[in-house]
Order: sequence, then structure tokens, then C-alpha cells
Amino acid sequence: MTHTQGFNASGQFLEETSVIDQGIQKIQSNIDRIQVLQTHILVSTSNQQEDTPGRERETLIAETKNLLFEFKDRIKKIEYENIRLPKNDPNLSLRKQRHEFLHEKFTNVLDEYRNVEDTYMRQQKERMARQYRVVNPEANQQEIDDYLANPSGQPVFQQAVIRSGEAKAALAEVQKRHSDIKQIEQTISELATLFSEMQLQVEAQDSVLASVEEEVTETLVKVEKANEDLTYANKSARDARKKKWILLGIISFIAFIIVVVIILQFSKYKSVNPASASTPTSTPTSTKQPSSTSTLSPS
Repeated sequence: MTHTQGFNASGQFLEETSVIDQGIQKIQSNIDRIQVLQTHILVSTSNQQEDTPGRERETLIAETKNLLFEFKDRIKKIEYENIRLPKNDPNLSLRKQRHEFLHEKFTNVLDEYRNVEDTYMRQQKERMARQYRVVNPEANQQEIDDYLANPSGQPVFQQAVIRSGEAKAALAEVQKRHSDIKQIEQTISELATLFSEMQLQVEAQDSVLASVEEEVTETLVKVEKANEDLTYANKSARDARKKKWILLGIISFIAFIIVVVIILQFSKYKSVNPASASTPTSTPTSTKQPSSTSTLSPS
């Protein structure tokens, strides 16, 4: 990677983390507004007073849900990219710091939203319980719990509101609050799932890093063992070559000694027998014998 490529990659990464940070701030703003709207709903005395904040709340809940899933995936994408980067990457430290910052900020916002919705659900249930006790002051906790689970199915409550002449309005209000509670429970369940995914994401990252470190350690051990084997092989080869040259030197020395001995022996032999070594071989000649027949000269 060239310096320019590294700079561009770092710039793109910082731009992405800035977008995620702004998205988390938007989620936080939505949560704050949802909390205000829920307070208005709780103090409302009629369905008409709840309509406007209720509709805005539902819109913000849907928008916030989409933002949560979007930025959860974008944070997870950064994590996976970090895992794939080599340890000597110059941007790795910065990327890890930014990921940890965004992950913690996102998790905190997620947890705060879950607490806000959990508090609102509890307050709605308390409001409905008070409403039931007004109609049935002698109700025990089990009856109240049954009512909260299925408010429109309680005959005592229905008979009471019918006698008061406000059946339709009262039942509509009860059913609306019950519907709100079911929606809140679903939201809390989704938030809990998201929160668990973020926690599992950290655990999975730790597991992947541990696996990578284990593989790296194993690879280093194998490389070290290979280096040791290579060093031993090189040493053995050097020793073999050294022994070969030593053996060749010994053989050459022995051959030299043999040649010297032969030369010395030959020189000694020449000095002891110089005639035999230098006199050429002669051919024997025959001598004439005097003739046995004599020639008589005239007297």
C-alpha cells in the first residue's frame, strides 16, 4: 500500500465513523423526544389529548428502529474489516480505537432506550392498575395481573363501565393502553436482541482474535522449527563438505608421501648400482686359431 492509498483509506474510514457518530446522536435525539412524548401521554386525561403525541411517538419509534439496525450493521462492518487487516497496518490502532468508541456509544444509547421503554411500560401498567382499582377496590394482585394481561376480557370491569354509561370510551382507552403495552414489549424485546447481538459481537471478535493469535503462534512455531531444521541441514552440509575436503587432503597427502618414497627409493637404487645402470650390453668376438697345416717353403 502506497502512502497516498493509505491516506485515502484512512480518510474514508474517518468519514464513515463520523457518519456513524452522527447517526448515534440522531438516535439519542429521538430517544429524548420519545421520552418527552411518553410523559405527555401519561398525563393526558383523554384519548384526544394522546392522539398527537401518540402519532409522533409511533413515527419516531419506527425511525429509531431503522436507525438502530442500520448503524449496528455499519459498526459490525468496521469490526470485520479490522479483523482482516494485518497487524502491521499503520491505520489498525486508529481503527480499533474508533470502533471501540462507536461500539460503546451505540451500546449505551441502546441500553438507555431500553430503560426508557421499560419505564414507560411500567408506568402504563401502574396507570391501568389504578384504573381497575377504582372500579374494583377489593381486587387482589392476581386479578389485577389478569386484567393487565387481558383488560377487555374482565367482566367485572365491563359491567362497571356499562353501569356508568361510559362503556365505549372506557373500553377504547383500556384497549389502546393495552395495545401500547404490547408495542412497548415488542420494542423492548427487539432492543434486548440488538443489545445481545452487540455483546455477542464483542465475544465473537475476541474469539476470532484468539483464533488468529493461536494460528499465528502455531505458524511462528512451525517457522521456527523449519528454521532450526534448515540451520541443522546447512550445518550438516557444511560439516559434510568439511569432512570431504579433509578426506581429500588426507588422500592427497598419502599420495604425495607414496610418490616421495618411490622417488627416494629409485634414487637410492641408482646410487648403489651405477655400472649396471649405465654400461651397455657388448657382443663377444671370436679369435682366430692358427692353422694346423703348415706350408713348407722351398729349401
